[in-house]
Amino acid sequence: MDAAVPATDPDHVTEPGRIRKVLPMSEINATTALAPRLVVSSGDAALDFYSRAFDCEPTDQVYDGDRLVNAHVLIGTTLVGVTEEDGAHNQSPTTVGGTPVILSLTVPDVDDAVSRFIDAGGHVVIEIDDRPYGRRDGRLQDPFGHLWILGQELD
Repeated sequence: MDAAVPATDPDHVTEPGRIRKVLPMSEINATTALAPRLVVSSGDAALDFYSRAFDCEPTDQVYDGDRLVNAHVLIGTTLVGVTEEDGAHNQSPTTVGGTPVILSLTVPDVDDAVSRFIDAGGHVVIEIDDRPYGRRDGRLQDPFGHLWILGQELD
């Protein structure tokens, strides 16, 4: 299949409340890359958390005095930017009262990934469970207010 089928296509309409996978995530071939940037209240603490939670290391770090202005961690194959809030243009979820954005990460062993996430200082928002849409997943929050769905495909 070359592209996702539009939801209005009558051959692909399902009953209300039913989930239909039109194109498996494994078949999506992106021509561009989305690189999220997380604004955090403490840059060094965030790099420590993400390194422990996702078993990765920062690839680079740039400081302006003591403030982390630009860093990256490679989570799986995704380069994630980390910036410490500056009180002007960059504000963290803890400063603005939350975030409507949820980052979703597919891993080979979600229970192991969730254990590392919690051990590093995150907490569970929605329990990890087998879902009717073919995934074992749940929602977590990191110490900086960012929301994550960690999950794996079920056989």
